[in-house]
Amino acid sequence: MPIARLGQMLLKAKVGDLLTVTATDPPFPSDIRAWCRMTGHTLVSLDESDPRHYVAVIRKEER
Repeated sequence: MPIARLGQMLLKAKVGDLLTVTATDPPFPSDIRAWCRMTGHTLVSLDESDPRHYVAVIRKEER
């Protein structure tokens, strides 16, 4: 549940903070892109170089 954890982490974060999320589930790259579009936060980077381990960096935006 990386995206659910991210939502909880963002509640404690300040605008502009960068959060790193790791995941192993194959749908994560498309899920995190969609989640960022829907919530207004910025996907700073997404490392998909290892198809078994993804790393995303999200910047909290003001909503």
